[in-house]
Amino acid sequence: MHWSFEADANMAWSRHDFYQTPTTVIASFFLKKIDKANAKVYFLPTELSLDLPTTDASPKRFKSVIPLFGAIDTEASTFKIMGTKLEVSFVKADGASWPVLRSDEQRTGEIIQVGRAGRA
Repeated sequence: MHWSFEADANMAWSRHDFYQTPTTVIASFFLKKIDKANAKVYFLPTELSLDLPTTDASPKRFKSVIPLFGAIDTEASTFKIMGTKLEVSFVKADGASWPVLRSDEQRTGEIIQVGRAGRA
């Protein structure tokens, strides 16, 4: 994964978290003061592209392309920018469980899923 910061390397990108249902993966990327008007979030079939400037007095910018564990429906996926995070709802293309959010993350063997599992 490639992380890139412009202006100030002390940007508050502390962590990300996710959970899933049988049809979606909901991920939170924690970053304060995202500039909603100028933020760019692009859904690609197996990646999430982010360009997130902040509203700080001395603006900072976070850019990253995040490789996703599974394929997504780019038209149905959505995002919300909140005061302390970017929340993304990925609609799974195939309904498979994701053991990790990013394809470059080490798998822990745990799968967090909310709701009923799909029937075989």
